[in-house]
Amino acid sequence: MSTTVRKQLIIPSEIDREITNLAELKATSASEIMRRAITLYLRAAEMEREGLALGFSRDKSKLDTQVVGI
Repeated sequence: MSTTVRKQLIIPSEIDREITNLAELKATSASEIMRRAITLYLRAAEMEREGLALGFSRDKSKLDTQVVGI
């Protein structure tokens, strides 16, 4: 069983509004949105180290947009 820790961060109010809006849309908490975002970031960084790319695609055979800088 994993333990949890409390972290505190300072974010711009616009990002806070977007997180709050997304949490309401997904019927979840802002904390859960942040946990999912951090998990995605960590997996993307791991995959980048393995030579894989994170991106968005309409066609699964190629990326339309690649996310860089992770």
